[in-house]
Amino acid sequence: MSKEEVLPWEKIGKEYRQDYKRAGMLVDLDRCIGCHSCSVSCKTENEVPLGNFRMRVRYLEQPDNKQISFTPLICMHCVDAPCLKACPSKAIRREDDGRVFIDENRCDLEKECVEACPYGAISINVEKEVAEKCDFCTHRTEVGLDPACVSNCPTDALVFGDLDNPESRISKLAEKKKAKAWKADEKTNPSVLYVSHEKWMEKKANTGVQLDSKDEDVTYEQNNLKK
Repeated sequence: MSKEEVLPWEKIGKEYRQDYKRAGMLVDLDRCIGCHSCSVSCKTENEVPLGNFRMRVRYLEQPDNKQISFTPLICMHCVDAPCLKACPSKAIRREDDGRVFIDENRCDLEKECVEACPYGAISINVEKEVAEKCDFCTHRTEVGLDPACVSNCPTDALVFGDLDNPESRISKLAEKKKAKAWKADEKTNPSVLYVSHEKWMEKKANTGVQLDSKDEDVTYEQNNLKK
């Protein structure tokens, strides 16, 4: 190894930050094994309180058979974000790269954003008394790292990148695998796209089950998902 070569774990800092026109994520359901590495790493990285999840993994029994599909769900960072329009205190804003961000210092806890989100992606942090959700780990991406969920996915089911760059890995995969939006009928233009997503999943994901229903340690979260 030459002295000039930089090791992967040394590529951390503002100089390694990538600029995105539209930050987004691709979720490949064909590769997801339901291991919860994404949701656990998200909770740890962002100190998400007990009972709340920014990344939720649903176990969904497929129609007409007993096979299980795994579906990670997060904030969709919609181009036409209902939460942004609903927030009376203007605590929700859109960053230059398109991601939707909640400013905790301005949140007045009126909860209009929770009601407005069709994806159940916003929860209330009762300790801080603020609304919170996924922000694509801004503190990581601004120094050149992937979001925690992406970095810790063992099967490469999550890909983060620039959806408006046709040469980016995420754009090429989305086109190749025909990725599409979750709840496209909501017309929010999400920046999170799904591979092998089927319409029946949308209804079944409203169950609130965070772990396998046959697991003795099944955990139920307060269900914010819209029917």
